Amino acid sequence: MEAEEASKLRDCITKIYAQRTGKPLWIISEDMERDVFLSAEEAHNYGIVDLVALENVSR
Repeated sequence: MEAEEASKLRDCITKIYAQRTGKPLWIISEDMERDVFLSAEEAHNYGIVDLVALENVSR
């Protein structure tokens, strides 16, 4: 039962990412299978992050 729920959740997340990024479902699915971590800028370029905030260094 848990495996079925996990599969449904994964499908839902894959569809949301595909809608958000404009990439096909199969690409999103393949990318989610990889053990890769994106930097903030890479996630922005991929399309799953709207904005990357920068810390104000000068105070």
